[in-house]
Amino acid sequence: MLHDYDAHTPGTTFADGFRLSISDAYRLQAQVAHLRERRGEHLAGYKIGCVCRGNQEKNGLTHPVYGRLWSTEQHVTNVSLAMKEFAHLAIEGELAVSLRHDVDPRRSSIQEIAEAVDEVYTIIELHNLILRSDHPTGAELIANNAIHAGVVYSNGARPPETGDCTELSVTLDGSIAEHWVDRRWPDDVLAAVPWLVSELAKESHYLKAGQKILTGAWGPPLPLQRSNSAETPTLSHKRDEFHDAAQCTESTTVNRVKVESTLFGSVAASFSCRQ
Repeated sequence: MLHDYDAHTPGTTFADGFRLSISDAYRLQAQVAHLRERRGEHLAGYKIGCVCRGNQEKNGLTHPVYGRLWSTEQHVTNVSLAMKEFAHLAIEGELAVSLRHDVDPRRSSIQEIAEAVDEVYTIIELHNLILRSDHPTGAELIANNAIHAGVVYSNGARPPETGDCTELSVTLDGSIAEHWVDRRWPDDVLAAVPWLVSELAKESHYLKAGQKILTGAWGPPLPLQRSNSAETPTLSHKRDEFHDAAQCTESTTVNRVKVESTLFGSVAASFSCRQ
């Protein structure tokens, strides 16, 4: 699994009919995490995925999923990244938080978690959007670290002292691809974090000071490779299209992504086929 990830061909085992239960998929994710730590990578936090029903249904799930963030895959705004370092790169615009103190699983309401937040970030989450098994793909998604491939952060912002609302927009090459309004802090932003705390506690893990948590995207991943001449990329879940993707060129790839929150600031990244 780790060799495939390093070679930018994740999940090849699943193409041959390999199947897992959800619990075994998390065990496999943990084993790969152990290998990454042994070679010197450090756990930077966690991501929550499939927080919206549409993303759950596409993977045959009835609940969110989580994955791990790694020290080697943390980027700051205005970074330039090479498409060749990913497999069918897709992005999600969302919000993340860093923690100023540990979160006690016995005290993990949304308000109690909000009190542990140090800063809030607008982020671009990077994904290897390739799932090789037949539906349902939830176990493969989990085993492949929830298809997480890195994250780009804005500058951090202090959380509001009282409840507030934000808009969030995702712009691809200057065109708005997604836009959400009236998303509340902390209720909407941190809605899935108590679930994460509970799931980690089952494995005797907990959220620690200094870690970052990606709180979950409100829409589907957006591929950065265009399937035709349209300005906005299209999202496909057909297996064969992952193997028949067009050659990466500047004319077929989104080159600039920006995610903006009216409350927490903006983040941007550039993507190139030439690096």
